[in-house]
Amino acid sequence: HANGVFNIEGGCYAKTVGLTREKEPEIYDAVRFGSILENVGFDEMTGEVDYDDTSITENTRVAYPLKFIPNALIPAKTEHHPKQIILLTCDAFGILPPI
Repeated sequence: HANGVFNIEGGCYAKTVGLTREKEPEIYDAVRFGSILENVGFDEMTGEVDYDDTSITENTRVAYPLKFIPNALIPAKTEHHPKQIILLTCDAFGILPPI
């Protein structure tokens, strides 16, 4: 974008394994109607989510709108370009230099 950087999706994506309100209150409270849980176990009778259930995978996630986060800047944009960008990745072969 010519005038700065912005969030294209308008949302967030977070890992949920072991999620508690004490550890991550904003993410925990964002899990509500309108969010999407992925690979997360739950009790079929009560609908209660079990963030410690890793029977499917440890790669459990939630996607939610940015507006679910208190004090989020909406629209999510800045009027300048970043000076540095850090790409977080899992480099199994040791090719990328460490930061």
